[in-house]
Amino acid sequence: MRYRPFGVAGVAVSAISLRLEDQPRLRAEDWRGLVYAALENGINTFEIDGASPALIDGAAQAFGSVERRLLFINWRLRARGETPLNAQAVHALIEQALARTGLGYLDVATWDDPDANPCSAKTVEHLKALRAARRVRLLGVAGAGERFDQYAATGVFEAMATPFNLASGWGERNRVRLAMSREMAVIGQDFWPEALRDDKRAFLPKPSLWRRRVDPLAGVGGYDFLRNTHGWTAEQICLAYALTEPSLATVQITADSPAQIEALAAVAERELPTGCAAQIEMARFSAQQAERNQRHA
Repeated sequence: MRYRPFGVAGVAVSAISLRLEDQPRLRAEDWRGLVYAALENGINTFEIDGASPALIDGAAQAFGSVERRLLFINWRLRARGETPLNAQAVHALIEQALARTGLGYLDVATWDDPDANPCSAKTVEHLKALRAARRVRLLGVAGAGERFDQYAATGVFEAMATPFNLASGWGERNRVRLAMSREMAVIGQDFWPEALRDDKRAFLPKPSLWRRRVDPLAGVGGYDFLRNTHGWTAEQICLAYALTEPSLATVQITADSPAQIEALAAVAERELPTGCAAQIEMARFSAQQAERNQRHA
């Protein structure tokens, strides 16, 4: 595993981090096994995005086996059910999280999607008070919309979590660059976009035989290489690409098994296959061109 600075916080985090989100079928021992697998593969950075007793208990058991200073724990602040996420709810959520896990403090508390869930001025002040009291070391914000960008520009938050992957366009890339100019740590999410998983529409159709004869570049620019690169899966290629972005402090993964964690953690030590970077750029250009042509059709 490789490690990177988390903004200007003065701590190092694993280049790959594990996000733990509610999955009803998993028991406490399953969550414990996932965290152990991550730790054994050099991952020291985790985000808890859930509230199920099994998730919290399993994670707490695994965290308890490691010195607290060696862990970097991010907690996603998300409204659950119909209870609004106001200042009182945030206080209760964080205090319960600390009591149930025994962590003592959270490295980051991340407000989820302000475009859908605005954070009131009172709640912001309460978050700042929790930071001043060292219950939370840093504040983060997660999202990708216009209001999210406004929050990121306020100077209140030291970290942001936002999508970044091989299909990211200028807007997403500029958002990451701006965050770096503000000395914010950036957590990369959605490294393997849903559109490039099983949806065949994400792979550009093959041109006609006639076009291939007259245009030597016909057919160049599709994402088919994700499925036919020897020794690599599409998920591994997408993760390896995200890891080439130096502006990301860490790239988040999710996993269902220790074996998946081990396979993804190993990507941190691998280089992208020869020619992959060029194929990615051509694929993104072709997709953007196809989108423009469709808009003007």
